[in-house]
Amino acid sequence: MLTTDIRAGWSRARRLRVPAARSAWGRMDVAQVACSGSWGRADALEGGAALHWAGHEAKDDASVLVWGSSQSRDDAAGLPFGDVPALDLRVGGSWDQSIQRMDLRIIVAYTPAPARKDAEAAPRYHRVDEHGPRYDAALERDRSLYVPSTLLAFNFAGGRYTPASTPGVFFDFRYVPPARVIQPVDSSTALQVSSARQIGRFLELLWGRARALDPVPTGVEYPDYDGPVAVIEPPPAEPDILETYMIANSVSVVVLPDRVPLEATNLRLGLDIDSFAWTLSANLFGRTSLNQVRPDAGGPKAVEVTINGHAWVFLIERYSGAGQLGKETYTVTGVSRTQLLAAPYAPARSQVNTAAINAELAASNELLNTGFTLNWDSYTLGPPDWTLPAGAFSYQSQTPMQVIASLAETAGGVVSPAMASDELTILPRYRAPVWQWSSAVMDRIIPAAIVSDWGSEWQPQPDWNGCYVSGTNYGVSVDVRRAGTAGDNPAPDVLTDWMTGTDPARSRGIAEICKGGNQEIVTLNLPLFPAETAPGLVTPAQLCEVRGVDETWRGLCLSTEITAEGIGASRVKQTLRLERHHAEGA
Repeated sequence: MLTTDIRAGWSRARRLRVPAARSAWGRMDVAQVACSGSWGRADALEGGAALHWAGHEAKDDASVLVWGSSQSRDDAAGLPFGDVPALDLRVGGSWDQSIQRMDLRIIVAYTPAPARKDAEAAPRYHRVDEHGPRYDAALERDRSLYVPSTLLAFNFAGGRYTPASTPGVFFDFRYVPPARVIQPVDSSTALQVSSARQIGRFLELLWGRARALDPVPTGVEYPDYDGPVAVIEPPPAEPDILETYMIANSVSVVVLPDRVPLEATNLRLGLDIDSFAWTLSANLFGRTSLNQVRPDAGGPKAVEVTINGHAWVFLIERYSGAGQLGKETYTVTGVSRTQLLAAPYAPARSQVNTAAINAELAASNELLNTGFTLNWDSYTLGPPDWTLPAGAFSYQSQTPMQVIASLAETAGGVVSPAMASDELTILPRYRAPVWQWSSAVMDRIIPAAIVSDWGSEWQPQPDWNGCYVSGTNYGVSVDVRRAGTAGDNPAPDVLTDWMTGTDPARSRGIAEICKGGNQEIVTLNLPLFPAETAPGLVTPAQLCEVRGVDETWRGLCLSTEITAEGIGASRVKQTLRLERHHAEGA
């Protein structure tokens, strides 16, 4: 119930009948004078129990603590309001009940659930256009637009154009691209599965690459020697020395992949130490034989040549012919499959590295998506690997083979191609310095008993004992000097952009020094033995020990040439060019 009228003022108050209890709000009850209070009549308490928590025990009067003893109080002087009466018993404690629900009429906003949108748009699953022709959306849009054959002039005479209701020509410039099926990108790219590459091997240790010492543990302790242990390499196979050698040569040429036999004569196969592909030259008789290997729109044809168990695969690149009445002769030339990494098959490209990369990884990256693999034994065989900082590894308009060959040459190495597989191997040009050949382990042993004929050519060079190797825009500068000499006769300086490490600079300097001195080029003709018979096939960059009649000397194989008169049981000869040095320790 609301109060409808409240009146108050500052006028004189009325006099009440009880002068002792006057109030502006009405008559008050008379309370006990001795225990009156503003809150009403208080209950009388027992005088002997003035405090409801009982009296204090008597303390020792001699107590040090001044507040230790309690004083006796007057029993009659009890507190007039001892126990406070409980008020508002209906008020619950704030910690004994959980929060009460405030309004049961609140309805959850998400009940019922919201209606689904696009419930009828069911997903559709279809195959993508995997093998369809590629299309360009921009080119297709340009083709869809109508281009009039004659020039159209629009003249609105300075006024606003209003289209006619029945014009002769309607112009509609809207373009709605047709719906196309998604086409996968690079769906024909196959992933090459091979052994994982080792990245950043030389960044793990701050003090650089460790030398490979004694890779096969022997368990033998050396109490009197604590120096480095040289790597013990397996010696080459010893050839059999016989009075008479009889070899049943076998030569065959087939066209791949059907392996159709091919009639060929005057076969000549060769490889040079500075080349990256084997070469083939052969003669064919008749147009029928030529048609089997003639290059066509699909590219060059491949042939497999097998001589005494050694197999090569060549791509027929060129042919020439000559004929007369009743006779036609063709000459075909081919190269091994590593030529696919060079011109004209591989495109030239440019690149610059944005992060540090080692040379072996940079060479391997050139073979991505090509099917070729790279072998670079930088620990035991060489040449050494090194790190190229960001921006140092850059080139312009070079094929993958040019880049790989340049990296190998930077560290004093060469590229050795495989004969029948898609594989490259990086080898040092000189496995050991020339002045250490007498103690180095050879790759092949050639006795004088198997040499049919030989020849030599004297080619003296300055006796170099030092070489200055340096980078250009990036890299280091290293003065390589032969130990024990003053380095006063240096070889021509070597300057290259990719020389960014001391290890490759040392290897390159040794290779340049080894090219000097008194030397001769010796040519040896010997049979081509099968792989299981020493010395077998001798390839460039191999060190050979020639055991002559009156002396034994060592030389570096510079080139190999295999000749065969024809297919079947024909005469086969292997011709080697060896670089022999006439110096102390060679």
